[in-house]
Amino acid sequence: MVGITSTHIVYLSSIIVIFIFMLLRKDIIFPCILGILAVAMSQTKNILKSVEILYTAIFVSGKELWQVILIISLIIAMSRALDDIGADVVITKPFLRFLNTPSKSFWIIGLMMMLLSFFLWPSPAVGLIGAVLIGPVLKSGFDELSFASLVTIFGFGAALSGDFFIQGVPSVTAKTLGIPTSKLILSSLPVWGVTSLATIIIFYFVTMKKLKNKKNNDKADNNVGKKKIYKESYIISIVSVIFFAVDTFLMYVLKIRGNAATALIGGSAVIILLASSIVQKDFLDKVREYLKSGFLSGIRTFAPIILISAFFFLGELTTAKQVIGPEAKGYLMDLGLYLSKHIPLNKYTVALMQLLVGVLTGLSGSGFSGLPLVGALSKTFAHTLNINSSLLASLGEITCIWVGGGTIIPWSVVPVTAIIKVDPDSIVKRNLFPVIIGLICGYIATVLLL
Repeated sequence: MVGITSTHIVYLSSIIVIFIFMLLRKDIIFPCILGILAVAMSQTKNILKSVEILYTAIFVSGKELWQVILIISLIIAMSRALDDIGADVVITKPFLRFLNTPSKSFWIIGLMMMLLSFFLWPSPAVGLIGAVLIGPVLKSGFDELSFASLVTIFGFGAALSGDFFIQGVPSVTAKTLGIPTSKLILSSLPVWGVTSLATIIIFYFVTMKKLKNKKNNDKADNNVGKKKIYKESYIISIVSVIFFAVDTFLMYVLKIRGNAATALIGGSAVIILLASSIVQKDFLDKVREYLKSGFLSGIRTFAPIILISAFFFLGELTTAKQVIGPEAKGYLMDLGLYLSKHIPLNKYTVALMQLLVGVLTGLSGSGFSGLPLVGALSKTFAHTLNINSSLLASLGEITCIWVGGGTIIPWSVVPVTAIIKVDPDSIVKRNLFPVIIGLICGYIATVLLL
């Protein structure tokens, strides 16, 4: 029989408070920090030790997430270097002649956005596509709202919820779940595929219906060619594509996974960044500027995630012992085992709980904020019911990103509205129905596979 102590009650109370903040659409960093202090005080009964534990929890969380922060920072730095030399124009130019109907534009731009988001992440990708292709896309019969919604669905929804190449999203979940990132990615493929495909198909018909009687927008200017393009940009663009294609091939053939795969991608990004900088004036300063910009963006994104994860890592026995000491318990797992003795849990209810947790955490507008929680809960439920923890975590992870990553929360679509001048609420209204249908399909797929 699992023994529930006062510290377990404090941890559970902290989670409830965090959920209340989420429901009120308030930031959850403050209650997470207070939660760490409360758990530490309950466990140690020592104020000085509790203050030390607060720092240790943040340090351990940062150490666990550092590789994710590093790879994303390098990718952002590389993408900005490529953008400055006009490589974005070079890469997208071959597709322009195919953008002559709304249907063709939908699939070409959507798949291009997804592909670039896999390799660059969605925010840099939308900057690239939005700035270069908005003119041709509007002339093909699209309007600004449909274009903005399109890049959010394919980039911030489908691509980011998978994140198979950079692996920033699954890495965060896998850390709290306690499994290799590669295992989580493989388990997520069916749920990701069903959710993304259902959402995209519904969104396609909604978009085509909206554009059916719309005339071509001839007032849009073609922005291609206005940016300064260096002679070397063509070579660097081709080399960049080849680099990442070879990386993908090698990872598949040589079964390079986890940290080794991340290192390969990160090293390639640095090499491409250097090549993109060398062709510019004052390239030594440019290298520093790009790296500084990339790391500022990476830290800006993950600083709150480090603090949120610091609390939820306390729910897992291994990290709790690192933070508090050998007397620490696996608070969240113990609570799950205790509840399983008193509340009927089955694959239907735990999958529904993961879905709801993903939705609630996504309301903050950050798809990442809920990843530590869905990972920790999945580990707890899987241990209790003897079900596939990685598959269960996939549903929560995918829901977190689809809801909070930048598709149906107004304040999370700001990166898109900054490039494509559209009202955020309009994007959310257009995306809401397809995303809801997609997540329901993902839930059904998860239940059938558990």
